Amino acid sequence: MRWLVLLLALVAGGCATPAFSAEQVRFTIEGEAVLDASGLQARAEAELSYTLSFGYVARTGRDAVSCWFARTGEAFEVDTRLWCGPVQVPGTAATTDWVPVPLKRVDRSASGVRLEVEPPQVPAQGARSTPVGRLVRTDGRETDADQGVGQAGPDFLAVLPDDGRALDPASAMVRDDQLEVRVTGHSSPSVVATPEGDLRAEHGVALRVLRVRVTRHAEVDSAFGQTPWRGWLPQPPELSLDVPGRRHRLPAERLPADGSALVVYTVPIAGGPESLVLDTVGTKSLQQRVEVPSGQVVGDAPKSLRRGPGPEATSVPVPVTVGGSAGSVEVVRARVGRQRPVSSSAQYELATAGDGMALVELRLVGHGLPNLVTAAQTAPLVVLTLPGGQAARQVGARYGGDTFPVAVVFEVPEDTRTATLAVRAGTVTVPQGPAIPVAGGPGVDLPLDF
Repeated sequence: MRWLVLLLALVAGGCATPAFSAEQVRFTIEGEAVLDASGLQARAEAELSYTLSFGYVARTGRDAVSCWFARTGEAFEVDTRLWCGPVQVPGTAATTDWVPVPLKRVDRSASGVRLEVEPPQVPAQGARSTPVGRLVRTDGRETDADQGVGQAGPDFLAVLPDDGRALDPASAMVRDDQLEVRVTGHSSPSVVATPEGDLRAEHGVALRVLRVRVTRHAEVDSAFGQTPWRGWLPQPPELSLDVPGRRHRLPAERLPADGSALVVYTVPIAGGPESLVLDTVGTKSLQQRVEVPSGQVVGDAPKSLRRGPGPEATSVPVPVTVGGSAGSVEVVRARVGRQRPVSSSAQYELATAGDGMALVELRLVGHGLPNLVTAAQTAPLVVLTLPGGQAARQVGARYGGDTFPVAVVFEVPEDTRTATLAVRAGTVTVPQGPAIPVAGGPGVDLPLDF
């Protein structure tokens, strides 16, 4: 008899209701009971499976991806969204992101409110979304939104600050007239250490790390910010990383304006080509692609963009006399590229080099010259002579309130490495004044071997 009483006690203990059971967890929204909450979780998880398969987010963290309610008030008052994760939005940090899934009210009764799952609101690449309140499921399980790092699944891509870690050397470069990106290091580690913990790849994928050196020429080049502009303003270029089966855009806001960053991503274990892609968008768009980490150019690329744009500063003075004043026009910056802003009928527009050609922009500063508003007249007097003796075509200039333009732009063969700059003789006029003679001196060698 004693054994029977003990057995009944054990059975009763085994059937005791846990602290939170499916029967006890009654979620409410604005005080109204949420009907079929577990069904909402299941339908949201089915919706999120499409988001994962299309690569909009990647699996990460230590737990399987599932959808949770977020407690926002007393008892089990919850948010009007489910939160699905842990995932990682490509282009963000290595830590956990969550995808909100809105719930739409479709019916109300005395029993409660019936909701419908709407499409997931996947954050834009590089953007993060964080749940409000503590996450809880209908079976009473709770978890924190911040789950650190764990295993990285397919389509994972994180942009992290450069911590100076040792990587294998690499040499790949892609640039246009506004952005330059160089891959200076790479590795294929089994584990990537992050401030939040060690990151590992899940089964079927492998980890990669690239160190990229970013220079945004547009940040220091005021020419692209000139106004008023004819037509569309110059559009920021778009940088992407292509891996087998997927293209990931690298969000500009996650990359430094001038500095290094680490790009951590996963690729299929079977491997395949990986490449850095730069899209110059807008006027006469262009796509460039280089393999990483080798730097091998894929397809055609203008030779003018496979060389450096030139040093930030130089000093090449060219003698000139204006009226009775003998002085010089100094080249303080020489830039080689494909597109440059030029003046056009009191506005600005973008000049683009033809096939097999490059644009050379020369920034000018006058010394010892009279202060005359004659830049539009002196621009044609600035002559650039190519090694073969022919004059380069001047495609435009940018004017200022001075004797000479602030910049002149020439079109040259894309492999040009040197030229001769001079100011030829001519005259300029000012309102209600006589013609003023302009006399140049001997040409000066201008190095363009960048």
